[in-house]
Amino acid sequence: MTTAAILNAINSLPTAERMRLIEKVIRTIRLEKSDNANPSGPSPSGDPWYDDPCNIAIVKEGIKNANEAKEKGIVLASKEDIENYFANL
Repeated sequence: MTTAAILNAINSLPTAERMRLIEKVIRTIRLEKSDNANPSGPSPSGDPWYDDPCNIAIVKEGIKNANEAKEKGIVLASKEDIENYFANL
């Protein structure tokens, strides 16, 4: 069955039934994600990037710097802002 056929079948359902189906799919996806998660890790999705201690150290350092206001965000609102930003790197 193609994706288009599945979507057509779903769209042909009454609205209440369609909503129940969508809720069930979302619950299933959440359960699959939580089943794959590393219970001792910080990633709720089980992303292996967080299994690397170096990556965790980078995140912690960024949080520390943000809390100490060592790093400020920038806003590049125009093409000129973007060009100037990259020209000064």
